[in-house]
Amino acid sequence: MRTMQRWLVGVLGAGLLMTVPVTGSSAQGITIVGSVTDEEGMPIAGAEVRLGAKDKSVLTDEEGRFRMSGVAIGLQYIGARRIGFLPAADLVRITASDTIDFKLDRIGQRLDTVRVQRRADAAWERDLRRYEFAIDVARQGNVITDRDIEQRNALWTTDLLQTQLGFRVIGNGPTARVVSSRANCAPTIFLDGLPLVGFNPNDIMPNTIKLMVGFPNVGQLPAQLQLPSARVNPNCGVLAIFSK
Repeated sequence: MRTMQRWLVGVLGAGLLMTVPVTGSSAQGITIVGSVTDEEGMPIAGAEVRLGAKDKSVLTDEEGRFRMSGVAIGLQYIGARRIGFLPAADLVRITASDTIDFKLDRIGQRLDTVRVQRRADAAWERDLRRYEFAIDVARQGNVITDRDIEQRNALWTTDLLQTQLGFRVIGNGPTARVVSSRANCAPTIFLDGLPLVGFNPNDIMPNTIKLMVGFPNVGQLPAQLQLPSARVNPNCGVLAIFSK
């Protein structure tokens, strides 16, 4: 079994170290089990672990452990929270060979603890909605996740597109540009769901990207990106970038 252990940035600086054993049938969904602990490794009981929609959530037991069944393999968004801790959320690609664990930071004793908790929970909900939007966009395109980016150790965003189906990169380094391999024109670029004009992919560094989705065929473009203001050239394709 391949183990995935990596630090993930949660809302308002909360850390999330994921190490959840994953087992089960991909046809019926797999079962994930794991734990939620604090920064000192102590178990957090009664923490909510949410995967995808609100109806897919469980609470941790007295030992900080949880079990969730019927989980689809592939791109998912997942989060954990408990009163008194900074919640965390992330977008991950779940496979049957991965393991995942949550680590949450305490808010600590402050006069404004209630306000900090309220703001953190609101930011957590926003992150989950943002990741849900990203997953919806990614269903039809060619996906590059932040984990893929880490493994490639790319210096520039265009380096990630060297093997992206439907696109090709001209030049090297910061001045490199990407064009459609079909029409030799620059694709329309969306950043966090908004179309950008005159934007070079290298204007955003690889280590700040959570997810990048390529649509060489705009016929695959999801409704969320079919905006009148985007002025998408059907011959040039689309790159949708979601930041961390």
